[in-house]
Amino acid sequence: MSKEIIIIGGGQTAANASKTIKDSDKSYNLSIFSNEDYLPYERPPLSKQLLTSEKKIDDCLFYKEEFYNENNINFLPNTEVEKIDFKEKLIFTGDKNYSYNKLLIASGSKNRILNIEGLNQNEIFYLRNIDECKKIIDKVKKIKNILIVGGGFIGLEIASSMSKLEKNITLVESSAQLMGRIIPEEISRLVYEKHSQSGVKIFLNTSLKSARKKDQQYQINLSNNEKIEVDIIIVGIGALPNTDFLNSSDINIDNGVVTNEYCETSRDNVYAAGDVSNFFHPIYNSYMRLESWKHAQDHGINAGKNIINQKKNYEEIPWMWSDQYDLNLQLTGICNDYDQKVSRGNNLDEGIIFFFIKKNIIMGACGVSKGPKIGKDIRISGIKIKNQEIIDINKIIDKNIKLQKI
Repeated sequence: MSKEIIIIGGGQTAANASKTIKDSDKSYNLSIFSNEDYLPYERPPLSKQLLTSEKKIDDCLFYKEEFYNENNINFLPNTEVEKIDFKEKLIFTGDKNYSYNKLLIASGSKNRILNIEGLNQNEIFYLRNIDECKKIIDKVKKIKNILIVGGGFIGLEIASSMSKLEKNITLVESSAQLMGRIIPEEISRLVYEKHSQSGVKIFLNTSLKSARKKDQQYQINLSNNEKIEVDIIIVGIGALPNTDFLNSSDINIDNGVVTNEYCETSRDNVYAAGDVSNFFHPIYNSYMRLESWKHAQDHGINAGKNIINQKKNYEEIPWMWSDQYDLNLQLTGICNDYDQKVSRGNNLDEGIIFFFIKKNIIMGACGVSKGPKIGKDIRISGIKIKNQEIIDINKIIDKNIKLQKI
């Protein structure tokens, strides 16, 4: 039986899927097609330690080159997939084509682009990969005034990192609160206060109206009629699944490549995982697309097992984190489907966690603390979500009762 496996995408999902496959059976012929020049690396440091030069690229690699050589993994950098013929099982990259027996689509996500009146895209900076990180690092060495568009995790982490470099930072967010898609208002206010205290000027309910380059600066007109001058514009307004190369195919796409709980797509022997996958979650009985470190890891492992016929459904509970200054935010589960919201703790030194409860079952939990003090309770919350435990709300809000005892 032929064992030709190809993975499209050179990120965390690909790294974990390939290791899972090779750990089980080294005889598989495995190739990874990456559109970047680097071995799979961790992306969270892009907006933190890499951006501040506290880490080097080699520090962020999941595995060194020896791992791929020793496991006979054919890693193809700078390889852009143009299209796939699922019927003939062929992948087209420029003037070459490759055949596969099984395929994993792990192409990740791409920047959501912001069009700004008066500017070309090459004058706007984004942050999703190492090359974009390098461009920002080179630029900010020479300048002082930074505009960040977007008040989600990525924009706020960039603001925190730039504050360490003693830059003047303005951040604009079009909605009424920071991190509004996933974070409760109470935590958002605490994060707002921390950034403001650190010198970041924040405009909520505000967008860019237009911009004009004058000499080496940009004159910005905001929707609230404020006018500012900055040296660089960095945009972080979310991401889209990277599926352009699938547009001419008949694979099922809906906010990403649609998969079942086994990472299987609508095409035989074709799997998808990570940011690009809109997958069915059996615990939540719904489809979801996630962009997080843990999901990329766990989904990659799960895809690897299913590709080599170790059938296993994916039911990991979502988890993500963000470090901003001395604050650590963590979230597990989903926080938009609940009939009660309760909190545990009342100060940042000990940590504050909000629980989102439906029919006395925790659906999600979100917390913040100085340092990772909330980490243990967030992990325990994730276990309770996965087990669908009925909880006593009066006990869960009592910080004197350990969460694992409830």
